[in-house]
Amino acid sequence: MVYDLVIVGAGPAGMTAAIYAARRKVNFLVISMDVGGQMSWSSEVDNYPGIATPLTGIELTNYFKKSLDEYGIKIKTAEILSVRRSHGKIVVKTKKNVYEAKAVLIATGKKPRKLGVPGEDKFLGKGLSYCATCDAPLYKGKDVAVVGGGNSGMEAVLFLSKYARLVYLLEANVKLGGEKYLRDKVLAEKKIFVITGAKVTTIVGESQVSGIKYSDSGSSVAGRRSLGKLLKVDGVFVEVGLITEAGFTDVKKNKWGEIMLFRGTRTHNENLTSVPGIFAAGDCTDVVAKQIVVAAGEGAKAALAGLDYVVRWK
Repeated sequence: MVYDLVIVGAGPAGMTAAIYAARRKVNFLVISMDVGGQMSWSSEVDNYPGIATPLTGIELTNYFKKSLDEYGIKIKTAEILSVRRSHGKIVVKTKKNVYEAKAVLIATGKKPRKLGVPGEDKFLGKGLSYCATCDAPLYKGKDVAVVGGGNSGMEAVLFLSKYARLVYLLEANVKLGGEKYLRDKVLAEKKIFVITGAKVTTIVGESQVSGIKYSDSGSSVAGRRSLGKLLKVDGVFVEVGLITEAGFTDVKKNKWGEIMLFRGTRTHNENLTSVPGIFAAGDCTDVVAKQIVVAAGEGAKAALAGLDYVVRWK
C-alpha cells in the first residue's frame, strides 16, 4: 500500500500536520517514538494563544492529543531508520517495517545532547534523566544535580526546587549563560547551589545514582564556594543542549544538522526540502524561532504543502 502522506514525529508540528491530514480525509500515517516531543518537557508554557493560565508542557501536550483523539488519529510507535526517495515514491524504513508514501513530512524536532561520561547510559531511568518536567515529582525531599547552565538548565533547577530538598547546578564554564532574568531567579533561590567551572566526569552509584563526580576549576557564583569533586545526590538531570533528529535522511542540512527549507513554485511553496516529496517542519528545520506556536504553524504549512503535492503526484 502506498500512503498519501507519512508524518514522522508527533510534537506540536507533527500533531498539527496530522490534524490537517485528517481533515482532508487522505490515507496517512503518523510514526513517532513519543508524543509531545520537546513540548512535553516544558515546566511552564505561558505564551501559547488561547491558554488563559500557564500550563506545563505535559498538560499542553494532552490538549494536542485530545484533538488527535477527536479525529481518531493513532500514532504508531517505531524508530525511524531512513527516509529516502526511490522510484518516485518516498520510502520510510523502521526497525520492523517499510512504508511507501507519495509524500513524507519530517517533524522529529530535537533530542537531548549526552554528556558522554561513564555511568550516563547505565543510570538512565535509574536516577539520571533528561527531562526535569517529567521526573521532578519523583525527587520530592531529595538532593539532585542539574548539569548545564544555559536557559534549559536554569529552568530545570527552578522547577526542581519546587520538589527537591537541595538542587545543585553544575556549569562547565566560569559563568552561567542564558538570560539575566533566569540567572537572577536561580541565584535568589536558597535551595539552589551553583557551581561553575565544573566539568562532570562520572555518574556514580550501584543500582541507582548516588552521586556525581566533576573536575573543579575553583570558580563559583555569587560567593558560593565549591562543594568538592563529588556530590552525593539522588538524581542527575542533564541539560547540555539539543541535537537535531534528522540523521536518518539525506536531504540537505545546515552546519547544525537542521533540515534546510526551500521555496518552490507559487502552487506549493512551503516547507520543501532538497528532495521532492519530502517536507519538514518544526525544530528539526532551519526555521530560526524554536517555539511551540511556531512549530504548530509550520506543521500546518507543511501539511498543506504536502497535501497539495499529493494531489499533483503521479
